[in-house]
Amino acid sequence: MYVRLGRRRPAKFLTCATAAFVVAACSVVATGGALAGAASKGAISPASSLQCAPGLGAGAPGVTSKQISVAAISTLTGPISADFSALVPGAEAYFDTVNAHGGVNGRKINLAYNLNDQGTGSRFETETHTAIDQDHAFAVIVSSYWFTPTYFAATCTPTYGYNVTGDWTKAPNLFAATGSVQTYSTGTPAVRYLVRKVHAKSVAVLAYGVSSSAAACQADANGLEKDGVTVSYSDLKLTPLNPNVTPDVQRMRSVGAGLIISCMTVDGNVALARAAKQYGLNAKMLFFTVISQSVLDKDYSLIQGAYLTVENVPLSANQKFPGTYPGLNAYLKGMKRYEPGYVGDDVALQGWESAALLVAGVKAAGKNLTQASVVKATNELTTYTAGGLYVPMDWQRTHTLVTAPYCNAFVQVQGKSLEPVFGKGKQVFVCFSPTAKHPTPVATRPGTPGPAVG
Repeated sequence: MYVRLGRRRPAKFLTCATAAFVVAACSVVATGGALAGAASKGAISPASSLQCAPGLGAGAPGVTSKQISVAAISTLTGPISADFSALVPGAEAYFDTVNAHGGVNGRKINLAYNLNDQGTGSRFETETHTAIDQDHAFAVIVSSYWFTPTYFAATCTPTYGYNVTGDWTKAPNLFAATGSVQTYSTGTPAVRYLVRKVHAKSVAVLAYGVSSSAAACQADANGLEKDGVTVSYSDLKLTPLNPNVTPDVQRMRSVGAGLIISCMTVDGNVALARAAKQYGLNAKMLFFTVISQSVLDKDYSLIQGAYLTVENVPLSANQKFPGTYPGLNAYLKGMKRYEPGYVGDDVALQGWESAALLVAGVKAAGKNLTQASVVKATNELTTYTAGGLYVPMDWQRTHTLVTAPYCNAFVQVQGKSLEPVFGKGKQVFVCFSPTAKHPTPVATRPGTPGPAVG
């Protein structure tokens, strides 16, 4: 179980969803249009200290004159597979798009090995050695709650994927989608902002009794109380997988909670909304989980009005602001052509972003194509946006730090869609200073997709 909280990278507000109990997701292809120029001009510094240790990554396994072989390790079967399996189709759609335009520097990217960890840590470890030692993959894309960085770092294998555990930091070859850092407390200003926008007089927080879920909501509860917001109810010890939230709903109703902050899974949040409707609890809700289109189609009536935060351009921005976000248009076009069943899945978007960052590094490495050269070139990208899908990422810093201000997009369930809210004009991102005493939006960073907001 898990919850993907939008990375609060100031931490992924958890933009990372996860697993059996979790919580929390660039193109430099010479194709023209939205796929071109993802690595911003002027983004490369002359040198970078973030590179593989001497002797590591000196080779180019899986590389021929015609192709580059890549492996994926994800949870394709088991009770949490629905939360992780979509990353591979997203990556494949990006590679297919790139390959249709000739590949990268004359080579096509081949996702040759699609490995299944079956939802267990031991299997993940086995597949890690399979990908690196047996299949000799040049790079690995990961979507699993059981990700452990040790062997990837020890071999300096370029590694990309979905960060749900906070284990993607420090090593120079670990590149989680939208950045590798998770720091829960820095997302609190955005939560305070929502409290103010919905005029909530008190808040309640719900999470599972595991650190990956409870820590995020506890950080918000602490930050809100410190800033004078009343936390009228807190339960951070719910049982993962189908918890009984009815007693919590009844107590939240009795204390008059105006906003519920949930660090539960999608299923847990749907159960919460169902119980709230049954017992007449009319509180607003903030979910730190990712909701796919299939969930919206099925349960939209229960979760109407719920808020979420995402770190990428919301998928509905293409319809609300036509022509404003070409990076999103490129994603939608590629997914509809190559993986139409996953267009509305945010985990697929993280797969697309992961594949795009790999391609950016390969493109920048040029003729000197080794694992170490790709790692070094990637860590010299300082204003990277995955082709206009998220705010500029500085890979010289984002292995361990977050660039202020922290920006995310608020979305709200409206009908069967997640619609951007609270942005200024056509700008979907709302930015906050992590140290601000008042939750007042600040200017977007230079290079942020969409119109500049001062």
